[in-house]
Amino acid sequence: MRKHSLFACLAIAGALPSIARAHHGLDFILVQTAHLPEKGSGYVFGRVNRLDGEASETEIEPGALWGVTNRIALETHAHFAKATGESFGYESVAGAAHFLLSPLSRELSYGMSVEYAVGSGDHGDDLAVAGVVGYEHKRWAAAANLLYERAQGASAEWGYAGGIRRNLTAKHAIGVEMQGTFEEHGNSEVLVAYYGQLGDKFWLNAGLGKRIDEGPDHAAHVSFIYRFK
Repeated sequence: MRKHSLFACLAIAGALPSIARAHHGLDFILVQTAHLPEKGSGYVFGRVNRLDGEASETEIEPGALWGVTNRIALETHAHFAKATGESFGYESVAGAAHFLLSPLSRELSYGMSVEYAVGSGDHGDDLAVAGVVGYEHKRWAAAANLLYERAQGASAEWGYAGGIRRNLTAKHAIGVEMQGTFEEHGNSEVLVAYYGQLGDKFWLNAGLGKRIDEGPDHAAHVSFIYRFK
């Protein structure tokens, strides 16, 4: 969803389905997992998305996530975007609540997130709910999302996202992700990605995507995450 996140806790505007975004997760780029920060800890993050196609666009998404308890986290983030030849413009600001519903420290995890975004100008308000199921075993991790979005003045949309990754070392991994919509003329994307922990408190995720149907011809995503406590 443009504003994303039923079972969840863990990316793009314009040419991508807004319905499949994930801002706060360390594990994937387009896909949410049920991982939340521990109580009293949190992250600040920033994402840069470059979408190239009939209408090229660059998007910046700054935000923060805070663990209220080990099962509840609150998030806020904003969207700024620019088309080729134009200046960056503010699109929306959103608040989200993420809930871990599964037992702690299990290979199988699930949760849910609810988000409300307030749009600016031509961008209306947006309500989004996402469900996430995740599974981890040894060096492998996988996650799947069911996404629902209701934009102001528009009909409801359902979407999906899924991904799998493998750790090469304790701090470096590679993976494949896919996101899209169940709508007849929706936008979808598949990407290959690198996920790295570059320090005790800093993560960098980067991916290159390709259109499946009516999504962008090409897309590049970079996420920076910093743990501040």
